[in-house]
Parts: sequence; structure tokens; C-alpha cells
Amino acid sequence: MINLGLRLRELRIARGLTLEDVAAGTGLSVSFLSLIERDKASISVDNLEKIAEFYQIHLVHFFTMEREELLTITRGEEIRQKLQSSSHSPTSLFSLARNTNARMEPLLVCVAPGKEEPHFRVHDADVLLYVIEGSLLLIGENGEEHTLSAGDMAYYVNTIRRRLKNLSDDHPLYVLLITAPPTTSLKELRGLTREAIMPPVES
Repeated sequence: MINLGLRLRELRIARGLTLEDVAAGTGLSVSFLSLIERDKASISVDNLEKIAEFYQIHLVHFFTMEREELLTITRGEEIRQKLQSSSHSPTSLFSLARNTNARMEPLLVCVAPGKEEPHFRVHDADVLLYVIEGSLLLIGENGEEHTLSAGDMAYYVNTIRRRLKNLSDDHPLYVLLITAPPTTSLKELRGLTREAIMPPVES
């Protein structure tokens, strides 16, 4: 069973905050927050939403089955192995996120020499594109095209779908794409069981 109080306490400590800090930022009392962290009081969705807004996280992360990882590291050797495994594919895509609850999705895209993505890429949020190595043509479904080289960056909203083309016939293209995965809406969250939102009071 998910321990909401423990998660709130761990999150506060990880951010280096006191109960007074959280109280000042949420408008909730110190005594109430203390009771919540010790699972000795219930909390409404509205008040939990205030805490989530204060921490700038989505409500659903309080109810995932695994605790949120505050730091994940992907070593260069692991990335190089992924690149080597993709050397025979026209286009390859890897997720660099170890945390399944991550609020961003970093993707490593590899396009072989002289190749291009066969389909326009669909994202559910804004996209940050960084060219690690190579030169590319960023093609929009409306016909617009932009050339980017190693070190160049592009940021775009998900209004026009785009795909990548490797402009080199000799060298592979490596691109880092960072986007935000879709999050659960508040309406969906309110469908959680009452027990998940309001833990029982200890006697």
C-alpha cells in the first residue's frame, strides 16, 4: 500500500525544506502538515493539489507504486553500447530515462548515413532537440525545412509534426530529443479510491 505521508516527508526533506516552509507556500498549517506526514490525518484532493503545486509536481506522482527517484544517472558507456547496437539500422530510438515516473522523456535518436525517418514524429508536448553529432534536415509536415549541425538546438511546440533526415552520406546522425510525456488529468486523478487519497487514521 502506498504510504502518502512518508512520500510527502521524503519529498520535503529531499528539497531541504521545513514544515514551516511548506506551510508558508501552501497556506496549510504546520500542525496539519505534520499530521499528514505521520499518516494521522486525512487530506482532501484540493489540499493535496496545493502541496503538488508548491513542489511543482503532478498529483499522480503521489500515488504511483514506486517511490520517485530524485536522481538517475545514465553512464556514457551504456549510451555508447546503444549507439553501437544501432549501427545497422536506418533509424533507431532509445529512451535514456531509467525512472518510469519521469516527467520528461529524453530520447536518443540515431539516423544512419543518407537515411531519414519514414514517418513524422508525434509528441504530446513541447520538444527540445539537440544535435550531438552530424548534420540534419528538420522537416515539417507543412513543408518547412531547417538545417541544423552539431551543437545546434531547436525548441518547438507540438503544433506541426516533424521528422529528421541525415544530410551526410558518410556519417551517422545522433540527436537528443527531450519531451514531456502526457500526465494524468485532475479529473482522472479524482477517480482514485477514497482510501488512496485519505489514509486511515491511526488510533
